[in-house]
Amino acid sequence: MRKIGYVIVLYFVIHSFEASGQNVVISGNAPSYAGTELIFMQYSDWITHSEEVVGTAGVDTTGEFYLEVTITGTELLFTYVGVYRAYFYAEQDRHYELILPEYTEKLPQERLNPYFQYEDVHIGIRNFDDNELNMLIMMFDDAYNPYYSKHVYDAYNKPDVTLLEKDIGQIEEPFLQYNNQFFKDYRYYVYGLLKMSANQQRVQSLSDEYFNNRPVLYDHPVYGELFNRVFDKYFIFYGRTEEGRKIYDDINQLGDYDALAGSVSKTNNFSNDTLQELVILKEMHDEYYSDQFSRKALLNILDTLIERTSIEEHRSIGQNIRNKITRLQAGFDPPQFELEDPDGNPVKLSDFVGRYVYLNFCTFQSYTCLNEFNMLASVHQKHGDKLSIITITTDPDSDEFRAFRSKNEYNWIFLHYDTYPEIIKQYDIRAFPTYFLIGPDGKLILSPAPSPAENFESRLFEIMRSRGDL
Repeated sequence: MRKIGYVIVLYFVIHSFEASGQNVVISGNAPSYAGTELIFMQYSDWITHSEEVVGTAGVDTTGEFYLEVTITGTELLFTYVGVYRAYFYAEQDRHYELILPEYTEKLPQERLNPYFQYEDVHIGIRNFDDNELNMLIMMFDDAYNPYYSKHVYDAYNKPDVTLLEKDIGQIEEPFLQYNNQFFKDYRYYVYGLLKMSANQQRVQSLSDEYFNNRPVLYDHPVYGELFNRVFDKYFIFYGRTEEGRKIYDDINQLGDYDALAGSVSKTNNFSNDTLQELVILKEMHDEYYSDQFSRKALLNILDTLIERTSIEEHRSIGQNIRNKITRLQAGFDPPQFELEDPDGNPVKLSDFVGRYVYLNFCTFQSYTCLNEFNMLASVHQKHGDKLSIITITTDPDSDEFRAFRSKNEYNWIFLHYDTYPEIIKQYDIRAFPTYFLIGPDGKLILSPAPSPAENFESRLFEIMRSRGDL
């Protein structure tokens, strides 16, 4: 359930500054960040939440930082700083003097946890005015949060639609005077989230009220959040209806975009082709990870949509989806990395193009990992002329990693993940050990690959022979 993020407002000093041109100017003074680097990012879309860097600022020894970024409209910008995901809304042609929260370093175990949950903090703006968007959103969130608690925590009682609408009117009253369109849309779609969270409105009526016959707001995060919730598992629910059952054949048997679009268009859920196409894109992303539909067919349909769409935003979203879902698929490039060996030397995955790579993730705390090291030694001895073995260890103590390596005479490559903990998430590691086989062309062959105890050598022999490498 969503509650508008608790905001931290440190302090505000009234000051105005007019920035010229199309660039957004970002500056500030944060002594606790001295010597660090602030990387500001935005989401390229709100289906995949792919992150893209918009600008980087070094913080000098006194805490000063400054950068200019170019945005195409109002954008949610954010930066990961210590334990925080600090964010603010940037409008074109403005200068933002940011008030960052006091820097709080992650604990060692938090730094090495790729699934660490950052605390969201709305960054304070020093040079605000009465109509500044971030100030308005902070004021609105403060007014809204008690009503969220009131209605969502009572959601399992009988819904009182009249009371909810009355409360929305009370929240809305002080903000009717503001004409900022982004702020209007923010409030409008937050109310939709409230109605959904409070079980006050069904999905179909939410779709009719908030999406049908309305423009798609590709750069509005609250619109995106409501869209993702309203159309969550849409194919599964639609497929349970008499007219919707055909989508299983459209996807699994035919793998045909036209057939699928034709079946979906028979509903009254979409007022235009743009909304329908966007929902199909979302389902290509979501259902790829389920067991209801053929992955190959979904990918074929996605490729057709990317090729045919006349909407540039949809083409971009489709490419983001494709990059995400094929990240660990055989025949595609694996996530790249650069890590250090026990001597501190950097090692890149790209260094091994031209050789087979047996990549495995292990921890010294796992008996299975330790037991299979002896088997890996045998594999390395037999196939080391064509096959490189890379073991990435995830033990929190890098000193333990070096000590283990110095005590054992294993001759393949050992790396530690501490300089890039995100590699665990990139490779979706959920158990130790986990193996992958990468070909000389740098593309995944087996994902995941069998372990040495699961006849890996036999599979390797078959693959090498079929490729003419034996």
